[in-house]
Amino acid sequence: MHLLTFIRILHLLGLVMGFGGALLLDGTIFMRGVIRPVSRYTIHQAELLSRVVTWGLILLWTTGFALIWLNLLEKPDYLTNQKLWAKILIVVLLTLNGVFIHNKVMPMLKQRLGQRLFVRVSRAQLAALTLIGSISFVSWTMPFILGKASELNYVTPMWFILSIYASALAATWVGLFALMGSIAAIQRAFAKIAAKTMQASESWENGEIASVNTLRPVAPKMRRAMGSNLKPAKEYAE
Repeated sequence: MHLLTFIRILHLLGLVMGFGGALLLDGTIFMRGVIRPVSRYTIHQAELLSRVVTWGLILLWTTGFALIWLNLLEKPDYLTNQKLWAKILIVVLLTLNGVFIHNKVMPMLKQRLGQRLFVRVSRAQLAALTLIGSISFVSWTMPFILGKASELNYVTPMWFILSIYASALAATWVGLFALMGSIAAIQRAFAKIAAKTMQASESWENGEIASVNTLRPVAPKMRRAMGSNLKPAKEYAE
């Protein structure tokens, strides 16, 4: 097997690891952190998938540099391909986003153990979290598309590719922010209803207990009063 082919296979493997791991990570957080409260299973799976994504990124960068070097040996004008530079910039942003997820989002996930992720966050925090998710999804999708779109080589300007990327990112962010905001609003409404129901139940139980405690001292007096008014059984027989 030619060395260039082998490096391309490894490059594709890194992309699959990163893209697949990111999709599974997003799905895990959504199902077991947004829809349902964060559990220890959620944290364990998120840490595992985060490591898969990290190794995918490392493999992607390593094989990417190797591919550039090997292609330069055969094509001296290889670096003039603007699609290549657009892809590099997107992967740089993807890597920075991954570092932010590891340092900020994962600790936040651990702090939310037993709670839903978006119930008690401000709109600014919700916007930041949905932006992180949007960058992850779009930035993994675009390199996959660009890697297969060989017809864009040497003919498509970088600004055009990046403008499509920015448009896709903005659309994804708006849609994800609206979706997660709606889910968080519904969850907050149900939480308020549950809290009011619990409060009413506790008030009713406390009232019942108070009534029983009030009647306890009276009961012996009532029995004594009733006992004094009762005639002996012989009198009733007569």
